[in-house]
Amino acid sequence: MESTPDQEAEGAAVIKVLAAVLDRLVSANSSLASLDPGVITRFHALKPPSISVLLYLQRVHKYASCSTECFILALIYIDRLIQRNNFLLSELNVHRVVITSIMLAAKFFDDQYFNNAYYAKVGGVPAHEMNSLEVEFLFRINFSLHVTPDLYFKYHSELVTHAVAADGSKTAGVMVGSVGGGVGGQGQGRMMPCMVPPSPEATPRPYHPQQQQQQQ
Repeated sequence: MESTPDQEAEGAAVIKVLAAVLDRLVSANSSLASLDPGVITRFHALKPPSISVLLYLQRVHKYASCSTECFILALIYIDRLIQRNNFLLSELNVHRVVITSIMLAAKFFDDQYFNNAYYAKVGGVPAHEMNSLEVEFLFRINFSLHVTPDLYFKYHSELVTHAVAADGSKTAGVMVGSVGGGVGGQGQGRMMPCMVPPSPEATPRPYHPQQQQQQQ
């Protein structure tokens, strides 16, 4: 789970542009959500968390030690969630969607990954809720975790290319076209062989949102 300096730099750049993409989507959906919030799901909170999407992603990147590929896969999974469920990404659900999609990506792709309880601690949600969010996400995307190489490299090249762009607002605007663009996918998630316990030196301080989950 160790990363080289180059991998760390690429991961930080990808996270920055991913946060811009998600913020732009949430902002674009805000007017719709105010008129019709749609169906309340397990991902919805009563109030928006005080932590920004960027800081939240940076926290996950720091403590979960997952590969950069996981953040790209997470974006693809979020796209599938949106397209297959008419899911409206909002400030009330984006954080839980993010932590769940990254955890699923790590389980699917990385050879070593932390368990649900650890991701719950990183993400600031109760462990039992993390389990429920995982099941909910999987059913909503029909367990479609497989991503073809062509699709992965399409997202990868766009994210990495725009991550080095000087104009962050332009970056987000370009990338929004890729999210919610009707990306499909087939396949069943595969089980990974190794479950790594949290290392004492990397144990994060829990982030606890003030709001409680609003049940379905």
